[in-house]
Amino acid sequence: MLKYIFILSVFFVLIFNTNTLFAQSDFDTLDNRVMYTKHTLSDFFGSSTKWAWEMDIVYRRQALGDNEEFWSEPLRFSFRPWIGYQYSKYTRITLNPFGMFYSAPRVPRTQDFTSGSEREYRITLQYYTDQWAEGINFTHRYRLESRWRDIDQQNGPTSFNWRLRYRIRVRTPLNGKSFYDNNVIYNSSYSEMHVEFGRDHGNNIFAQNRSFTGFGIRVWDWARFELGYLHQFNIRGNTRDLDLTRGPMFYIFFDYMSRLQLGR
Repeated sequence: MLKYIFILSVFFVLIFNTNTLFAQSDFDTLDNRVMYTKHTLSDFFGSSTKWAWEMDIVYRRQALGDNEEFWSEPLRFSFRPWIGYQYSKYTRITLNPFGMFYSAPRVPRTQDFTSGSEREYRITLQYYTDQWAEGINFTHRYRLESRWRDIDQQNGPTSFNWRLRYRIRVRTPLNGKSFYDNNVIYNSSYSEMHVEFGRDHGNNIFAQNRSFTGFGIRVWDWARFELGYLHQFNIRGNTRDLDLTRGPMFYIFFDYMSRLQLGR
């Protein structure tokens, strides 16, 4: 019973408190209905090494204006290879030396339709640390991104900036099993803040906040699936318009690093 109370509390903090914060502001809120997916594959280079590799593919779609079909238009596609080092059982550092992003504009309004798509190059460094309490997993992720945007312009990228991201994720087993047992069903919830800085970030320092809650299942000791609800705020560059991004999100994890059996 305490686990279900905890899950509801996390959901309230991550989503409803954020919604209240922005509802009390002077932003013009734009409804951006989306579908997000992410597929991740990771493993160690060998059974006796702390070095690991990872790759992820992100694919997102969105509704066009007032269209209720949130899968009707492209929003983003990206591919990132990573190299990582498992510093200790509960900490890992990973580096993405080359990430390519193909992004369409968000189109909740008619006037947004004329905006062009862009290609972006990123280098990303991130640090993970895990904590456990009575079978519940808390993962903290710190991410630093360098971003070159609109790189296909004749004179090169039109802007460069840095982005700092912090995410806390909570995973709670629900059917009496450990998170690393086959057929475990669990709740996964997280909230992540994005802060922009650097040469071309403009006035938009607090770029977005992303929250997610959903349910997952482990079908083998190295594969998991999650499906849930995404609730995200994106503040536009004019600092007046706010994209309320919401919709289903689906994850696939082929995570051979689960063999570490954290929290056992």
